[in-house]
Amino acid sequence: MTYQLPDGYTSRPATTEDAEPVAALWNTRSEAIRDERPSSTERVLKAWDHPKFNLSDDSRLVFAPDGALIGYAHIRDVKDPPVDVYSGRSVHPDYDDAEWLWDDLFSWMEAEARRVIPRAPEDALIALIAGTLEQDLMEQRELERHGFKHDRTFHRMRIDFDGSVAPAVLPDGISVRAAVPGKDDIELVTVYREAFAEHYGILQQPFETDLEEWRHLMSEDDFDASLWFLATDTTEGGAVAGFCVCYAEAPRDPKLALIDELGVRPAWRRRGIGQALLLHAFAELAGREIQGAMLNVDTENKSGAPALYEHVGMRSVQASLTYVKELRPGVNLIPQ
Repeated sequence: MTYQLPDGYTSRPATTEDAEPVAALWNTRSEAIRDERPSSTERVLKAWDHPKFNLSDDSRLVFAPDGALIGYAHIRDVKDPPVDVYSGRSVHPDYDDAEWLWDDLFSWMEAEARRVIPRAPEDALIALIAGTLEQDLMEQRELERHGFKHDRTFHRMRIDFDGSVAPAVLPDGISVRAAVPGKDDIELVTVYREAFAEHYGILQQPFETDLEEWRHLMSEDDFDASLWFLATDTTEGGAVAGFCVCYAEAPRDPKLALIDELGVRPAWRRRGIGQALLLHAFAELAGREIQGAMLNVDTENKSGAPALYEHVGMRSVQASLTYVKELRPGVNLIPQ
């Protein structure tokens, strides 16, 4: 169900040719809210290039009578089973007070998200997930008006390399090497599943589903195996104890690298492996003349990650809020 658009306004699904105006819409809103332009045509196309994302079914554009793009929404049904559906939306700031536009986008997202219900376990809770910046008070108001509740806060943390990156001190028996695609795929997924088993929002999916996701990441243009670091334990036959996945360019700032994932298996924790991996990554990135690095962290992370990141010199530069709307009550299959 969607609301009736005013006369002259139209809507349709997106096509790949719409990536540039969609990026421009995101940037227009972001500039109005926080004076930054985080999107690009390439970033939008990358987000759409997912094996479980169908652009014709999972996106909606709304146009003004003059043809200008004023609203965008998408859903991402990517989990197995599909108990969480992720959503995104952007409204041109000139239309912030147009409740009919917000109503249209939110009603479309909810209706499309409900398509997953027949494919989910009968007793499972189904939720629609949305995120927004802490500065976007209008979007927060609209999320709450449409039945969403604030559930979690994440921080974007940053470090600037100034030539004095602290050396990585590896625990006895631990060494660091780059991942080898095709050789390390299965063990990398095994380590990821163990390291993030209790993290917020992580669903324990079938192993093959996770393996497909990771191999998709390794097929993308910005994948660089030399920046996927594995900590191995020589006393355990070279078993992978932890990993740090990095990209040379962060989505919001190409001058910074992205620390995308950092995890240590439970049996190897409290030995300084996470810190050693992070400092090893900083040194490698700084050696490539990259200005700094950023990452995102859950403020309620149970492993103490925020304290680790502060300890190595990172600072919070942006908070984002996760909102949740329950579409069907039931047993929550995802850690909180």
